[in-house]
Amino acid sequence: MKSKLYLVLLLIPIFSITMGQTISNSGFENWFVQDFYEEPDLYVTTNFASFTTTGLPNVTKTTDAISGNYAIKCETINTSEGPISGAAFIGTIGYEGIAGGLPFTERPDSLKGFAKYNVMGQDTAYVAVLFKLFGAPLGICFIQFIGSQNNYEAFSAPVQWLIPIISPDTIAIGITSSTIFSVPEPGSTLTVDNLYFVGDDAIFPNGDFEDWTDYSSEEPEDWLTSNLLSFTIGETPVTKSTDSYEGDYAIRLESSLTFWDDTLAAITNGTFGDEGPEGGMQVDSVPDKLSGYYKYEPVGPDTAVAGLTLYYFNPNTGHSEMLDEYMIMLPQANDYTYFEIPVDYFTLPEPDTVNIAFAANNLGDENAYNGLGSVLYIDALEMTYKEHITSVNPSTVSSGHHIYPNPATEKVFIDLHSLITQEVNVSIIDSYGRIVYQGHELIESNQSFDINVADFDSGVYLYMIENGSKIYKGKFIVN
Repeated sequence: MKSKLYLVLLLIPIFSITMGQTISNSGFENWFVQDFYEEPDLYVTTNFASFTTTGLPNVTKTTDAISGNYAIKCETINTSEGPISGAAFIGTIGYEGIAGGLPFTERPDSLKGFAKYNVMGQDTAYVAVLFKLFGAPLGICFIQFIGSQNNYEAFSAPVQWLIPIISPDTIAIGITSSTIFSVPEPGSTLTVDNLYFVGDDAIFPNGDFEDWTDYSSEEPEDWLTSNLLSFTIGETPVTKSTDSYEGDYAIRLESSLTFWDDTLAAITNGTFGDEGPEGGMQVDSVPDKLSGYYKYEPVGPDTAVAGLTLYYFNPNTGHSEMLDEYMIMLPQANDYTYFEIPVDYFTLPEPDTVNIAFAANNLGDENAYNGLGSVLYIDALEMTYKEHITSVNPSTVSSGHHIYPNPATEKVFIDLHSLITQEVNVSIIDSYGRIVYQGHELIESNQSFDINVADFDSGVYLYMIENGSKIYKGKFIVN
């Protein structure tokens, strides 16, 4: 299979194979312990959003405490995605308030504590406590901070019970350095410590902020993993494995639950964006193919995914633009199996960045089955490159053709407008990188021919038609 694909790629006359940049840590031999951030026990913070955009948390443990060893400091920061308030919650923040929380049955009279703050301009910081019964508000305690207070100052606020006598079943808490009602102002800070209730022997959860959990994991150098999305619920989906194809280690991805209760285990040599992996390794040549070895143990009808995306920084817009993307499915393989992703890019501009990504689930189809516990091993990656593209000769790569219907079910018809009664070589490759059709077709007087695809599996297919100095390429779908 490898030799056939290689021969097909060599048919492209405007390229020849050359050496290019190697993939950093391509064999996953180098690992390090990544300290992400600390979280106050029982609380969920904005550290995940802050860390994924800036590499730093914005809710931190500080030794600048009024009592005990630690206090909590929340800071509003500016990011490429906009300002992010520093906030810690017991419960889940939403558009309608704080959902969920901790079991709580007391009826305290008031909340007391200590705070220091530096709140920017028209911004406002808060400490808010909501008492609930069957999910409905039963009582509230709300303190706001404006201006600046450089030293710890005691504060006290009564609990306003909406219904007398009845006890709550849940408590939800919010501590935030900026307003939740308008755009937060970067630079606002709120540090609080020694929070406690008065009355009814009620205990404020981790109110002295002495208890924190340090989140860290062993990570592959020069790769970003999805561990960041899962470790707060005790999962580490991406790990180092001694079950390798070559060398001492390979990388192991086991699809696990994330913080949002979806299923994921993924890596990229770039970053994870809103639309998927982005960024990656810098290159100065067009990739020819990405290859490597994998093993895959799916749960149910799950399928792993390997992807490669080409980017180009456009100086006119000041943004990186996606030039092309390629994705193949990795089916079950009990032993290490060779795979490759051929790059069918033959135009200008040349890419300057290549993103490589793998996932233990089929993320290419939102309706696909994603099995919890599917395991993917990846090792021995290699990238080969083409020579630089100086121009694209229209007589070499032709757009003078039409394929229909697309999607197809029984046959695809291909019209070649510029050829009359000639023989062409045709190759069709499926999304797994396998050649599913290769042969010769005779162009009749109607300038077209057809190929039977009734026995093809559903999916995306690449085709290449070669006739002397002319190349026709494209994609079609089989339903």
